[in-house]
Amino acid sequence: MSVSNLSRRAFLGMSGSAVALAGLGLAACGSDSTSSDNATGSANSTDVTGTEPQNGSPATTPLDQLPLPEKGKVYNNPLDRDQIQDGGTLTLPAGEIGPNWNYLSIEGNTSEMHNMWDWYMPTNLFVSDATASKFEPNPNFVTKAETKDDGGKQTLTLDINPDAKFNDGTPIDYRAFQAVWTVMNGTNPDYTPAATDGYDRIESVEKGDSDKQVVITTSNPVYPAEALFNLVIHPDAADPDVFNSGWNNNPHADDWGYGPYTVDSFDTTQVTFVPNPNWWGDAPKLESVTYKQMDSQALFNAFKNGEIDATGQTQSGSQEMLSNFSSMDNAEIRRANSLSIANIEINSTRGVLTDENVRKAFVQCLDIPTLRSVVFQGVNWEEDVPGSLLTPVWADGYENNMPDDVTSLTTADERTAAAKKTLEDAGYALDDDGYYAKDGTEVAFSFTTFGDSNTVKNRAAAIIKMAKDAGIKIDQDAKPSSEFSTTLTSGSWDICLFGWVSTPTSVWNGPQIYGSDSPSNFTHLGSADLDAELAKIISIEDHTEQMKALNAAEKKALASYGFVPLYAGPDVVVTKQGLANYGPALYLTVSNENIGWAK
Repeated sequence: MSVSNLSRRAFLGMSGSAVALAGLGLAACGSDSTSSDNATGSANSTDVTGTEPQNGSPATTPLDQLPLPEKGKVYNNPLDRDQIQDGGTLTLPAGEIGPNWNYLSIEGNTSEMHNMWDWYMPTNLFVSDATASKFEPNPNFVTKAETKDDGGKQTLTLDINPDAKFNDGTPIDYRAFQAVWTVMNGTNPDYTPAATDGYDRIESVEKGDSDKQVVITTSNPVYPAEALFNLVIHPDAADPDVFNSGWNNNPHADDWGYGPYTVDSFDTTQVTFVPNPNWWGDAPKLESVTYKQMDSQALFNAFKNGEIDATGQTQSGSQEMLSNFSSMDNAEIRRANSLSIANIEINSTRGVLTDENVRKAFVQCLDIPTLRSVVFQGVNWEEDVPGSLLTPVWADGYENNMPDDVTSLTTADERTAAAKKTLEDAGYALDDDGYYAKDGTEVAFSFTTFGDSNTVKNRAAAIIKMAKDAGIKIDQDAKPSSEFSTTLTSGSWDICLFGWVSTPTSVWNGPQIYGSDSPSNFTHLGSADLDAELAKIISIEDHTEQMKALNAAEKKALASYGFVPLYAGPDVVVTKQGLANYGPALYLTVSNENIGWAK
């Protein structure tokens, strides 16, 4: 498992307990009058100490005694290639497979598709360390990188590996970089990219001294410039019709793939990757990698029955999830600080949610520490309440950017009272059913959830109860996890719980999530002034100043009451013993040809 250096963030479908953001699941709990700490908190008041091994803790470890991960450390059983077997298979679960295989597009920009692209269309032209403190070229693709600043402009010159090519034999050269820039820079409305961050700062992408050298010139400096390009696409993929619809039920592995693996077979229920005979780098360690589509409850049983080798992309690490494996002697729980933030987003175009006062009241009524305790009840876990969708709480430069009239509320009673006052001050009054209404319209909307786990059901029940206590009526709209991406991008929902996976360059991602015209801003909030403020951040060279500007802009974005950061949790993967270079690894780039089974 690796994290792309690409600036674009992928949304996750938190079906079940997957912190793959979109339908998180909880374990039941409603708002009550007990005090809850709004700054820090533990789901379990244990005094457990100790260091988590990098291959994880035995699954038989009591959940309230799991050691906490260390800041900046990876837990993916890191091994060198000579410590890994040649051969073996790996079978993993996936919440959905396709139908849109274009990870660069708004519909295909999911964490599931990112994971699949890394097997056959790697997103690691540049590699990052665990804390994103440096970026270096991946010699499989880029043999040399040189950046120059001159007169307010910037040039990035890349020498491309002479052996690098697409599976149809087309060389990976400057044209492949031009193709990515063409589809992602945002100047042509015929394309539907998930984000234009970074690409919109590029003035030109030209041939250098040869076809195997590309010179990228920016209109304004970009920091870090090395993170601008972390993947390429085949020039034939740059046609607008192909970009928008040519990837539907078609991964294009045989022609446009360029990774250590290629697609052997696929449909919407299963995809299998096998070593790519056209790959020029180190030989892949595994004979095959298979993803099987399944909901969270199914994957738990599949792992226990030996049908899959790991629980897949990172999970929330709830008691409901981890207790499934407590009797397994051959399994390991791998936990690290999370790269993802679970959040609720509010569709400001829908019904009463067009009123900022209604959105504000809903945000105020949520008792987030209680929700977190529901998710992690019985598990040793501690974290601060997050106040950013862009920066993990543990990362340098983090600030809580939520409005003061939300963060100042410290108990469930205070939150309920504040929400009621907000509605009453805006002219709403309680009706006979106990809900607020104005001009004959009740404060009522639906909450779309994904997956079938008890955690999803109980968390939804808790949120609905908190809202009801504040005079807000919410109905649950439950959908299967396989419908996550199509539902989210359709906009046919009122509020939705999902999340974002951060990247090494998340400081760039304000325009994607908060931009008024961004297709990834599912709230449809924002302003031209905020857009301009967010756009300046990428050109600030000093990282400390960059973070100050980011926090100032995000405070304004969150003051629209359209986004509610809930919790991060740990990134958790449960694996069979011996699986190497797979698991939560922060921002560390792990090349998939190095994933395998320990000798």
